[in-house]
Amino acid sequence: MKRVLSIFVIVLLILVPVFSQTKTPVKITAQKVSYDYGKKVTRAEGNVMVIYKPGQDDETRITATLVFYNQDANVVEAPGKVSISQRDLSITGEDLKVDLKKEMIELKKNVNMVLQRKSGDKVEITRLYSQGVIYSLKNKTGNMSGGVKIEREDLVVSSNSADFDTDKEVYTFLDNVKMLDKDKNEINCKKLIVYVRDKIVVAEGNIDTTFYVTE
Repeated sequence: MKRVLSIFVIVLLILVPVFSQTKTPVKITAQKVSYDYGKKVTRAEGNVMVIYKPGQDDETRITATLVFYNQDANVVEAPGKVSISQRDLSITGEDLKVDLKKEMIELKKNVNMVLQRKSGDKVEITRLYSQGVIYSLKNKTGNMSGGVKIEREDLVVSSNSADFDTDKEVYTFLDNVKMLDKDKNEINCKKLIVYVRDKIVVAEGNIDTTFYVTE
């Protein structure tokens, strides 16, 4: 008989060792959980929420319909649609893999990221879209690939791929880059770096620009 425990409406609190060898809590809530305590593998189903570092400033919440958690490998996997939230960042996508020890997440399909930051008296919203993303929960940096697009009130940029830093709000777009700002000025190039806080863009490689004179 398999060493499996099935319980309805369950909360699990698991401690995960990180690089410093301290243990970081992972809280799992779901409608049903099966736990193989021999293999240390958890299957959670129905309104699943995984909370990494609960109660801390960098708390991360993952919600999904189905989640698998391998405690020995410190890996969380969730097929299908998933949402991830931090203090000022939300991410949705499909087919999630999280390495909790390295604090890295990967989404393989239909990624939508929304970053909200206060600037003076207003909240600025940055939306990012792509097919896939790899993101560091620790460093707040990552890479997006496949149909990348950023949308802001002041500009829109598309490219094949992009590197980004959500903490510094710096975005580097690579290959087949097209930018259009709120005044309809255009930049086409191979590489474009957007410094959101400074409201500056730097273009490199095969640059083709069109600027408009206000009459």
